[in-house]
Amino acid sequence: MLKIGIISTAYFGFHNYEAGMKKMRAHGYDGIDYQGLCSIENSPLYKMSDGELERYLTNFKECAKANGLGIHQLHGAWPHVDDTTKEGRKQTIEYFKKNIYGAKMLGCPRVVVHPCMPSLYLGKSFDEQEDFEVNLFLLESLAPVAKECGVTVCLENMPFPMQSSYSFIKNVKKLLETVDGEYIKACLDTGHFNVEKGDIYEAICLLGDHLSTLHIHDDRYGQDRHLIPFQGEIDWDGFVKGLRDIAYQGVISLETRIGPKTPQPMREQMEIQLANIAKYFAKEIEK
Repeated sequence: MLKIGIISTAYFGFHNYEAGMKKMRAHGYDGIDYQGLCSIENSPLYKMSDGELERYLTNFKECAKANGLGIHQLHGAWPHVDDTTKEGRKQTIEYFKKNIYGAKMLGCPRVVVHPCMPSLYLGKSFDEQEDFEVNLFLLESLAPVAKECGVTVCLENMPFPMQSSYSFIKNVKKLLETVDGEYIKACLDTGHFNVEKGDIYEAICLLGDHLSTLHIHDDRYGQDRHLIPFQGEIDWDGFVKGLRDIAYQGVISLETRIGPKTPQPMREQMEIQLANIAKYFAKEIEK
């Protein structure tokens, strides 16, 4: 059966992660979507020296292995520094390079990155040609480092249909077809895709072999709430059929969680059921 995973923040933070890993494994997960390097502003890992970071991530990797878990992807840095200037975009690239090296230390095969979105920062409608040029520069800058480290960079679709042309899968595919694709692929975020009404089956088939990994969560049109699957409006039958038809072999990776204010033992029961949803997807896709 396909492996299942979930974001690390669903079970633990930066410290005392071993107990969370044990619980993840007990609930049936195979892998971790590591979020520890996601927040530039809040992650203590960005304040560590290179040596400190390597020791931390090496210990994390060893703990995951001891608990029977892989680290199937790492979420790249967000928010970007400033996508409106060349200097800001170069700084974003440096953060992403740090993420790639971090993934290598973790033995993690993928880094998920957001596209540069200059129009979002300026509060204006996107310019498709500008978006293409700045993101071609982004991916071409990351490709050699990705290849060196053996880590695939996965471009994620966005939930900003007015400010980013990479809210649309056809534009993601066009960009990926322009870049050397060996270590540059796509991450399909189901909730982001569904902010603008579209056919998720067609989107998956359009990506085809470009699709390397997933961010699975539900939403309602016009929102990006990271709901539990089946609590929003996504066509999950189309999602399953699309992944089945392209013979998807990646991890069924959830980007949602049970809220930390949920009382115990109710929270435990809900976490188990959330893992069962991931198992359901895996089973249905492999039918």
